[in-house]
Amino acid sequence: MPDGSQGIGGAPGTGAGGGSLWIRDAQVGKVGQQVRQVGQGNEAAQGAQGGEATPVSVLVRGGIIQAMGPGVAPPPEEPVARVLDATGLHLFPSFRNGHTHAAMTLFRGWGDDMPLMPWLETRIWPAEARLTAKDVYRGARLAGLEMIRSGTTYLNDMYWHHRAVARAVGELGLRAHVGAAFLDFGDAERARREREAALRHLEARDDLGPRIRLSLSPHAIYTVSAESLAWLGERARSDGLLLHIHLSENRGEVENCLAEHGVRPAHFLDRLGLVGPWLVAAHGTYLDPGEMEVLAEGGATVVTNPTANLKLATGGIFDYAGARAAGLRVVLGTDGPASNNNLDMVEEMKVAALLQKHRAEDATCLPAREALSLATEAPGEVFGPGPGRVEVGAPADLVLVDLSHPSTQPLHDPVSALVYAAGGRAVHSTICDGHVLMHAGQVEGVDEEEVVAHAVESARRVTGPRY
Repeated sequence: MPDGSQGIGGAPGTGAGGGSLWIRDAQVGKVGQQVRQVGQGNEAAQGAQGGEATPVSVLVRGGIIQAMGPGVAPPPEEPVARVLDATGLHLFPSFRNGHTHAAMTLFRGWGDDMPLMPWLETRIWPAEARLTAKDVYRGARLAGLEMIRSGTTYLNDMYWHHRAVARAVGELGLRAHVGAAFLDFGDAERARREREAALRHLEARDDLGPRIRLSLSPHAIYTVSAESLAWLGERARSDGLLLHIHLSENRGEVENCLAEHGVRPAHFLDRLGLVGPWLVAAHGTYLDPGEMEVLAEGGATVVTNPTANLKLATGGIFDYAGARAAGLRVVLGTDGPASNNNLDMVEEMKVAALLQKHRAEDATCLPAREALSLATEAPGEVFGPGPGRVEVGAPADLVLVDLSHPSTQPLHDPVSALVYAAGGRAVHSTICDGHVLMHAGQVEGVDEEEVVAHAVESARRVTGPRY
């Protein structure tokens, strides 16, 4: 779609919007230990190690998986809008990115190899002050294109000009929560303006598009006053919204919170009434066991972003084993592409799994299937829609993966091959809401060269002559 388009929420691909989608003869990759597909009286089982099974066909109507199993096909009299031959391909749920700043594609490589706070204060925040809605739209379109290519169909985004993000990803056919970053730096007048803006966003939340939902997005406890945090927490509860915040990302944040408030960050949020099932806390690198227990008891979610934490040298490693022991829900995210520097959720699964094994000195910690679940099933529980599994009744948010490349052969276990060897480049086709967004490596309905050129133009403008 041209850079100047004003539409929000249209899907460029084809599929459920024009009739049924029939995926023929795929191998089904499984998140858990066993898969059972049913449809039209057919069943198929796949072994606990994820080995080859009888090929399965999937019938999608209205964006929902209606039937699946060996030999499943639409009735002869039913018109089929799209048929995908998946012979030799593996079918997985598509991936969901639990924390990102999509439009920061514009800053990819801008200030690499710098500590977090100097990076923010000397590179990112000055450049962000020059951003327009048009720039954010362009950066988010580039991010959406990258996500489609690597199998991601949902993102939980926090950034400026959230409507431009919604417009960009909606046009590409993706799902998202979008939130306008809220920062007041303890300034009462700025806090008043930010709250008024948040109320306007709430009033217009139904205009974001059919697959886009609004969240409240206070940046962090060190950039938002306690009064504003409490106000946002009350709005999240009363309006049924997610509250998306950075939490315990670095040691200094914890030390300053203890010095100023006498408690650690998660306890501070709990004191203000922010801890509940609406809370999505990004990073959590320095959460201690007591904080994890409070978050778990409240039904909150932590998004771990291992690649960004490693790149910015935040010092700690998120305690996944501790979170699991506390019963705390954990999902996976990339963080922004300026601190990762890509949006490849398959790569993120591998980094997460390896890092947790290293931290625990235990090769069984965060196995491949569990790593995959952090990008599929776990985010399904908090973000929706659907369970993040390939099953009848679930939304048709799917990927077909080609594991025939030399780097993924011989294929002893498709899930392990995906997580540890494949990378996002192995994604063959991406489907969201029953719409085919990419098939055989070709993103449909998008001029990729135009998307890239517009993003580069905006990046050069906002970063200045040193670009």
